[in-house]
Amino acid sequence: MRVERRGSVAIITMNSPKSLNSLTPDMCAVLCGAVASCECDEAVRAVVVTGTGRAFCAGGDLHTIASLHDDREAAKGYVRCVGKVASAIAHSAKPYIAAVNGVAAGAGFNLAIVCDFVYAASSAAFTQAFSRIGLVSDCCGHFLLPRAVGPRVAKSLMLLPEKLTAADALRLGLVGAVVDDDELERKVMEVAEKLAKQPPLAVKYSKKLLNNLSEFDEIMRQEEEIQAELITSEDCREGIKAFFEKREPMFGGRS
Repeated sequence: MRVERRGSVAIITMNSPKSLNSLTPDMCAVLCGAVASCECDEAVRAVVVTGTGRAFCAGGDLHTIASLHDDREAAKGYVRCVGKVASAIAHSAKPYIAAVNGVAAGAGFNLAIVCDFVYAASSAAFTQAFSRIGLVSDCCGHFLLPRAVGPRVAKSLMLLPEKLTAADALRLGLVGAVVDDDELERKVMEVAEKLAKQPPLAVKYSKKLLNNLSEFDEIMRQEEEIQAELITSEDCREGIKAFFEKREPMFGGRS
């Protein structure tokens, strides 16, 4: 993880390219710490979140999830750990910009769209992916995605999880703009610097009113309970096994 400052803009960079910046417990803890640090620093007026390598964030770490098949409480703790990152950004008084440099999958997709602004490189791709391994969307996807694209499109993206190109994401309104890969940093910094010049209190309260998070925490709580149940199901075991074996899963609807 790298955190750097450029004037009033903080840049949080997920830097585990070998794992496609997947959300291990350690990654989540460091991300939460970075967000908290930005929140406490009055000199930080806007925050950029991005990744290194081929991915923005590949979502939940499958090796971690596989290790939790027999421990529902630990599974719930892991889902809560991932959700805390999205919650911290959603409740932040500061504007966040996702610079999606590559694949944003599963919780990584939701981590992007919880940000206030999303810009994507032309090579970026988005997929909910959860149902492929017998899970539901988490990281408050059930709150975020329907508000971004409407409930019918959200159901399609969650239950028929095809990969979206950056152009697809732009068409659906998930991203604000798509730029050439080598232009992403410049574009995002241009927007971040403009945001950093806005009145902080007005930004804070506009974000609070627009986000209207009255249901956010309740949906997050429900996702924790349901996802923990699913992580310990036979379907999830089969989904992850099939993923590693590079074959189609055979789901049976077994708990």
